[in-house]
Amino acid sequence: MKKQLFLKKTAVAIMATAVMGSAYAAGQFESSMNIEKRIDRAAASTQSTVNKLAEEATDLSLEYRNTLQRVDSLRIYNAQLEKQIASQEKQIVDSVQEMESIDETEKGVLPLMEEMITTLDEFVQLDIPFNIDARQSRVENLYALMDDANVSVSEKYRKILEAYQIEMQYGNAVSVDTGKIDANGEILEVEFLRVGRLTYVYLTLDGKSGAYWNKLERKWEVLPDEFLDSVNNAVKFSRGISQPVLFKVPVPVAEAAQ
Repeated sequence: MKKQLFLKKTAVAIMATAVMGSAYAAGQFESSMNIEKRIDRAAASTQSTVNKLAEEATDLSLEYRNTLQRVDSLRIYNAQLEKQIASQEKQIVDSVQEMESIDETEKGVLPLMEEMITTLDEFVQLDIPFNIDARQSRVENLYALMDDANVSVSEKYRKILEAYQIEMQYGNAVSVDTGKIDANGEILEVEFLRVGRLTYVYLTLDGKSGAYWNKLERKWEVLPDEFLDSVNNAVKFSRGISQPVLFKVPVPVAEAAQ
């Protein structure tokens, strides 16, 4: 009986030991699983961190390359600016030299222009007296223009040349104008005929009398009768009311030197 009781106690002890062993093993397994889960979570967290760092490294790399490109662009831009600045500095130097040259040129040109106007003035006064008011007014305007500081030297010179060109054109034209003249105190309405600067004559409107400008004596001389018809034909031709014809006009000539 005691032996059976011992065997029962032994069996119970073995069973308890087995149960305790199983419980211990189960505890160890559960602990291992928890550790593995923690490891997995740590690994996932680490991988996320690695991915994030990799992305940041990629972004930094792109930003670095972009920065290098901007630096290269700025270097090229600065080099171009330096060339432009050098070019502008050269232009400034050239402009200063040109202005100095212009000042020197003006010192020589201005007296020349004054002389040209004076010569033109004298020429108009000594020339045959056609369009005399307009021509003298043109010369007076040139004198006034030279005193105007708001007008450039080039514009003044252009106006002087223009006046000379007008005077030159007078010498290549035949013109007829109607006007009045004081003939010994009598005001006559006449027709003036000018053949370039070769001759200058007038006829009364009835065509019965006239005069020519004696350039040597600088006065009007009576037009000989032999020229009346010829001058009258020339006037009609110039006005376009007759066909072209040959005509005779008096032409004063200088006497030969003795």
